[in-house]
Amino acid sequence: MAVNLLMVEEEILSVLEESGALSSKEIELELRKRGYNIRARTIRYHLKKLEERGLVRKNSNGKTELTEKGEKELKRKSAFERLGEFSERIEYNVYLSNFDLYTLSGLVPTNFAFIDKSLFERAMEIVEECISQPISISNRIFIAEEGESLGGYTVPKNSFALGVISNTIYDVILKTAGVNTTPEYAGLMSVENMEARGLTELISYFGTTLSPGLLLLKAGLTSVYSACKTGRGEIIVAIRSFSRYAMDIARRELEIAESKGLRGVIKILHPSDRIFGLPAANRARLVVSAGLNMIAPLFENGIIPEVRVNEFFVDFRDFRVI
Repeated sequence: MAVNLLMVEEEILSVLEESGALSSKEIELELRKRGYNIRARTIRYHLKKLEERGLVRKNSNGKTELTEKGEKELKRKSAFERLGEFSERIEYNVYLSNFDLYTLSGLVPTNFAFIDKSLFERAMEIVEECISQPISISNRIFIAEEGESLGGYTVPKNSFALGVISNTIYDVILKTAGVNTTPEYAGLMSVENMEARGLTELISYFGTTLSPGLLLLKAGLTSVYSACKTGRGEIIVAIRSFSRYAMDIARRELEIAESKGLRGVIKILHPSDRIFGLPAANRARLVVSAGLNMIAPLFENGIIPEVRVNEFFVDFRDFRVI
């Protein structure tokens, strides 16, 4: 397949902007997610050209990062062209995941927080306080030590990686049952006594180039830890739409998922339902607790990790009950 070289270089710059400093192998893996099957050797050629133009440079760890000039170059590309990128990543993850609800095996989309290992005990204490709550998708986590490889990405020195199951697992479960879901919104849901009361913020997946749930988290708008401790707070939710004629199938599959320890479903809504302050629609909706709710309490307690959303897959059998 013919590849536009300028387009490839634009994608490399975009990858570096989104993910930070990377090796050529890590860039190769990121480009593959975007549909570019380009070897690391070819990427190194493009990196040399970009470095000659002053758009990238090598950092002290030997990885490539954007320069200020490279950042300005990217800004010339209209952000409008990239709207909805994250919803495409969800679709891609659903396609690649082979999770089997009935055997509880196979790859599931996973969110990772990369944390200084000196904070390991405190981080685990915080997670343990929340992971048994109904807003948690699962009571299982995945831990990777420094130097371990996660799909080509190496856990940084003096860090560990905390993996939690992404709420995209519900898209995978329903897709397997023949129900296609569409990402609509991420929002902040006010809860009292751990019961959902109403949305206070709402971001459309089609109106952003980034994970809307992560935007809410980094904006400091969540109070998930408070919800875990007192039953009252603001949690992140994800909202999907699907055919109203598939509601019975969806209910059945999600009940099976709950019986197998996968929680976090808040409500299945008929198009006629008018609750939570959602805009009217002609499709059914699924409102679920976001996987990021197990990472939010870290931020709320002063632990600020690097977070990657829906960038990695882990076999469900490798998760462990905390």
